[in-house]
Amino acid sequence: GADWGAATTGVAGPDPQDGQPVGTVFVAVAGPGGPARVASLLLAGDRTAIRRASVAAVLDLLVEQLQKTSE
Repeated sequence: GADWGAATTGVAGPDPQDGQPVGTVFVAVAGPGGPARVASLLLAGDRTAIRRASVAAVLDLLVEQLQKTSE
């Protein structure tokens, strides 16, 4: 099994979806010892740029949470 989980969802484009504008993204991480952390983002750029920024954001959030648990 896994101790940590990371997730992304949102609208990378090219069109809005369900009333949400392109660039609306949510990232989350969950692990032992605390509640899940969720962040909402409004990113700019084309589909590829939004997807890359989403991955970078969720990985940054994961690193932040890993550092907190190792303190």
